[in-house]
Amino acid sequence: MKTVIKTIIASALAAIVAAVFVIFSGVFNVSALWEDPSLLREILVTTREASIEKHAEGIVTPKLGEAGQIINGFRSYREMCAVCHTPPGQSDSPIAQGLNPSPPDLSIANDHAMNNSEIFWVIKNGIRMTGMPAWGLSHDDAEIWDIVAFVKALPGIDAEAYRELDKNNQAGHGHSSSTKINSDNTHMQKNEHGNHAH
Repeated sequence: MKTVIKTIIASALAAIVAAVFVIFSGVFNVSALWEDPSLLREILVTTREASIEKHAEGIVTPKLGEAGQIINGFRSYREMCAVCHTPPGQSDSPIAQGLNPSPPDLSIANDHAMNNSEIFWVIKNGIRMTGMPAWGLSHDDAEIWDIVAFVKALPGIDAEAYRELDKNNQAGHGHSSSTKINSDNTHMQKNEHGNHAH
């Protein structure tokens, strides 16, 4: 029994020494150009997704999908999110190219989608160490739900429809648009790098 206890204590001390070495030696590369090893990436992604799921529990989703709500969400997305989350038919901005983890492509739906409350939580609270800001400091809940509505509709908006939305809503001055928005696409992509809505 004493041997087991000594082994546990020795292992704990070794772990502490190793952690102190990594923290203060500078050996850990914090460069955004450095790709995380697969095991570390898996740990970070799993931790992030579990945290989002946990903290989004209990958030009640209002009715989403009205055209006016989606248009309002589009305006916010264009001003705040598009620089990182590349719109349909456009090329990644220099900011999007330089982010690590890479921002997810919100125009593509997949089988591992966040639900409405999780998207809302991410937009409101941000995700540390990913480049995803907390928009809840500058936007109220109603504005954030508008963004959620647009993000949910985005997989049904192609490049031409996005350009028309942009043209008809320049600088926040909305006009009636003939663009058909498919709000039935209700998925926000998760990828191994993360994040969620910037």
